[in-house]
Amino acid sequence: ATFQAGEALVRGECVYFKASDSKMHKAVATAEATSRCVALAAEDITVGDGDDTGKFLLYGFIEDNGTFPAYTVGGTIFTPEAETSSQNVPEQTAPDSDGDFVQVLGFAVTANKLFFNPSNDVIEHA
Repeated sequence: ATFQAGEALVRGECVYFKASDSKMHKAVATAEATSRCVALAAEDITVGDGDDTGKFLLYGFIEDNGTFPAYTVGGTIFTPEAETSSQNVPEQTAPDSDGDFVQVLGFAVTANKLFFNPSNDVIEHA
């Protein structure tokens, strides 16, 4: 799907749809407003160059040798608590701090390939 990005994004980053500006922004599990990941950036998107639109994966397989960390095959992936190496990619460790929001995003097919199928259930860790 094609959407407008509200900030610069790198392929594989988790995003949520921000209703107030109708744009995709980085999803982070530490706040309710930003915790619901609805897509992954399917390409690098630069903001401010007049063409802030890009492709986003809503469901399916995505592979990235440069952005993703080395995932454990078969492991569940989650919305990240924070950026890893300046990138907001899915993590295999569930958010575990009080007040974090846990959302299952899918699972690792290989060390650098994911099946993205985000759950509509987001549960606050207490």
